[in-house]
Amino acid sequence: MSWALAGLCWVGWAVALAGLWTLRRRMARVGDAEHELRGAAAAIALAPDVTPLVRLELDRMTVALADLADARGARPAAPADLEAGRLAQVLANVIANAAEHGVGPVEVRGVRLELRNRDRADDQARRRGRGRGVAIAKRAARELGGSVSVESKNGVTRTVVELPTDTRRDRAA
Repeated sequence: MSWALAGLCWVGWAVALAGLWTLRRRMARVGDAEHELRGAAAAIALAPDVTPLVRLELDRMTVALADLADARGARPAAPADLEAGRLAQVLANVIANAAEHGVGPVEVRGVRLELRNRDRADDQARRRGRGRGVAIAKRAARELGGSVSVESKNGVTRTVVELPTDTRRDRAA
């Protein structure tokens, strides 16, 4: 093997090790942030007058924290039942997207959740790589055994959320 090839191999290993070191440092920061947010969520949950809306958002936060723990390879210290949090993720993200990217009222129709909104003429957000909320909603719905579909035509966006009526039974089957 030539010295040039050996040198190239060493450079490759050095780059890989530097990348690994950077990734480990970032994952440690994610772990620290997760820990701090989990503590804040626990403190808020202990408040004597937690409203149903705050409880729903705490459930949503708990699911997101469990996702962070899972992403860094840790066993998430999440409650046994994350369904309320997943449902909050689905609904909050699709409703927020309809409100943020549309004008006028958001219509909800039918047995399943269907949202319709007119798009803003100046909405360049989708063209700039946004859309994380829809991706999160789709994943959360899939984990509940359901689906989220989004379709835009003629300046109107239609979002349909379909969830099973009994997610525990459906997952056990």
